[in-house]
Amino acid sequence: YYLRSEQVKLESHSKNMELLKMFGFPTDEAFTVCDNIDEVFDFINKWEAKRSSLPFQIDGIVIKVDSLALQEELGFVSRSPRWAIAYKYESESAETKLNDIKLQIGRTGVVTPVAILEPVLLAGSTVSRATLHNYDYIKERDIHIGDTVIVEKGGDVIPKVVRVVEEKRPTDAIPYEFPDHTDSGAKIYRPEGEVNFYTDDLDNPILLKRRIEHFVSRNALDIEGLGEKVISSFVDEGYLNSLADIYELKNKKSQILEMDRWGEKSTENLLDAIEKSKEKPFEKVLYALGIRFIGQGGAKILASNFNDIDEIAAADKEKLTSINEVGEKMADSIIAFFNDTKNQELIKSLKEHGLKFVSDISNIDTSDLPLSGQKFVFTGEMDSMTRTEAAQKIVELGASETKSVSKNTDYVVVGSNPGSKYSKAQKLGVNILNEKEFIELLEKNQ
Repeated sequence: YYLRSEQVKLESHSKNMELLKMFGFPTDEAFTVCDNIDEVFDFINKWEAKRSSLPFQIDGIVIKVDSLALQEELGFVSRSPRWAIAYKYESESAETKLNDIKLQIGRTGVVTPVAILEPVLLAGSTVSRATLHNYDYIKERDIHIGDTVIVEKGGDVIPKVVRVVEEKRPTDAIPYEFPDHTDSGAKIYRPEGEVNFYTDDLDNPILLKRRIEHFVSRNALDIEGLGEKVISSFVDEGYLNSLADIYELKNKKSQILEMDRWGEKSTENLLDAIEKSKEKPFEKVLYALGIRFIGQGGAKILASNFNDIDEIAAADKEKLTSINEVGEKMADSIIAFFNDTKNQELIKSLKEHGLKFVSDISNIDTSDLPLSGQKFVFTGEMDSMTRTEAAQKIVELGASETKSVSKNTDYVVVGSNPGSKYSKAQKLGVNILNEKEFIELLEKNQ
């Protein structure tokens, strides 16, 4: 909490915490006032040893200047206070066996390798799966099936395999080769210059389920009642063969009622939620379509620059890239999507069902995006992506890229061999992120 009052003279953060507790707010008992830096580190070390005993997970300690008068005098740099800093603990890690590598298909067809692990306790929870990011990540770390591996939770949230314990590699460990088909038979390919593999088989049931999950998600059309298990069962039963079939479920009410755990009330609630989704604005519908590289931010950018879906479909690469935040990859993806006859048929069907494909620019709001309004500057070469790709990722989250560093810059992302922008950022006290920290920021705000 932060307590502020115009009427009462408040002295310190620690006394404010005592006041809030007296007012009845639940407050954390695990804080103390330190008189010197040694006491600060004693407190840090104490809770690093005891962190697993807390009723919630932490990834570090926040250290604040206690005096509110000094806080006022120190002020802020951009969005960050000069009077507070986070001390981050090393991510907790555990050793376990990698039993297998499975492929996970995302809503845009991206195919991600996932480690299937011998279950192990890590940061208060049992972990049996962890991300392997992409094929290059596996190759760079020489990961074999059967290896003993070290697993961490990135930011103490997302489990990931960080390295192999080579001295424990068994003689029968198997090097991993990326297959050309998924287990369900969908063809896999890797576009030139990209780190990810993809599948475009729109008839594949796994990809169909992922696309529907995205379409009905909270940030898209927000259809309550169509959860992962329900979608899976509806696809398996043949009730959903495309996104447009969602709006035909009203004609299958009697069949749904015969399914396990479906009653009159729950079925009516689902059909009402589907009908209500037709009121969602154009940018939500655009995002729900699942066009590769077009997230929430990209959908809002397109909706604010075009009058309707037909204008977007007719736009050539030159027109698309003339929009400040639209890069070449986004433009190529948009053109490919609208050139696909199956997608053309899908949009025609969704129009007939009454979804909104006309823009209302006055109602477009980007404030709900996690990095809304924040300004990024990139300098130096990045290993995992180009600067253009990095800029597209932050645009999707509501932020924007600027080319020069100023006191209004929120973050400077530094790769190898950075230029003068890095020095200027240091001089101005702007937040500086290395590539790993930048990726963690993206993952945290996805």
